[in-house]
Amino acid sequence: MPLSHDLPVILSGWPHYSQNLARLTAMSAAARPDLTIVDIGANIGDTAVLMRGAATVPILCVEGDEFFLDFLHRNVGQLRDVEIEEAYVATADDADRAHTVVRQAGTAALVPPTSGLKPARPFRSLPAILGSHARFSSPGLVKIDTDGADPRIIVANRELLARARPVVFFEFAPLWAARTGDENPYRAITALAEAGYQGALVYANTGELLLVTRITEPHVWKDLGRYTLAHGNGYYYDIAAFHADDADLFEQAGAAERNFFDGVAAAPA
Repeated sequence: MPLSHDLPVILSGWPHYSQNLARLTAMSAAARPDLTIVDIGANIGDTAVLMRGAATVPILCVEGDEFFLDFLHRNVGQLRDVEIEEAYVATADDADRAHTVVRQAGTAALVPPTSGLKPARPFRSLPAILGSHARFSSPGLVKIDTDGADPRIIVANRELLARARPVVFFEFAPLWAARTGDENPYRAITALAEAGYQGALVYANTGELLLVTRITEPHVWKDLGRYTLAHGNGYYYDIAAFHADDADLFEQAGAAERNFFDGVAAAPA
């Protein structure tokens, strides 16, 4: 990884960071023997390696940033059944918008430009990307980490999510969404509900479980959003959303995560 990447610092201070995704991958693989994963915003490949450590399943890494792509290829290039798509995921308003890539501490975000520059990599719709990687046409787990574009990607792919019904693991970060020009990140929650999603696990950005709730509880999301706005740009949530057809998996995951963190809380300091 580049020396500027914050991952080692984050892991040294918050050991639960991203480990929830590994546990959810293992549970999803046990529930779905044919599980495939789409990793949107794959960055340097650290989450792909983490998920492969939890379950030997095919993963499609989607990354558009040319700086991180070099590291991504090196980190996952030797893994079997891992494919890479060099593109940003397009949403409904991307065709008419210019973008500038802003990189900081190992992450990258597409924001409205001050110079009119566009990123070198192309935008492709998620259906087009999956059409180029046929075995990922109906993924069982979709991870989205784009530093602000997550709500737009979910809204743009509501029909795909309703059809494939994957577990969706994404960032809920109202301030980051606003930085990318999206003033209504809550529409992602509405889109998930319309696609048939019901259950949700909510984590702090450092990986600890906060609550087990329902997608259709609007006050929960407004309260969570209000808290992030009060605590500044560095705070956000990771959400694992489960379709109604995965009610059993949702109940299992919720119980397992509660038990895990009960054990953490009970462990001697």
